[in-house]
Amino acid sequence: MVSLRERKETKAEIPTASMADIAFLLIIFFMTATIFAREKGLKMLLPEKGETVKIKKENIMEILVNPVGEVLIEEEKLTIPQLRERIERALGENESLAFAIKVSPTAPYRIMIDVLDELKLAKAKRISLVPLEEE
Repeated sequence: MVSLRERKETKAEIPTASMADIAFLLIIFFMTATIFAREKGLKMLLPEKGETVKIKKENIMEILVNPVGEVLIEEEKLTIPQLRERIERALGENESLAFAIKVSPTAPYRIMIDVLDELKLAKAKRISLVPLEEE
């Protein structure tokens, strides 16, 4: 008969043999279950920092997008399809023309994108976005 005092004490151990397997399974699970966000935005080539280009006033055409979402060139209201015709005509007259898009902060975002799209479709290469301050 074994007395209670003679019993051996067993040491508690955590088996570490399968820890690496569990770690790899967790990594694989999170890699397959996670959705990686893709950046969306406008693709534009931006100038280097500190680089400034002087352009003559007559080589700049300003396109204004007011808070209501109307597109204006030289105080003339244009629709989006009319805009491309106007830009193509202006580029035919002056190939070195640069376009300054002045957009009101409260203007609909979609209108600014439409103006940029029309400039690209009209093959305009010199485009500048200018913030318009509210009065």
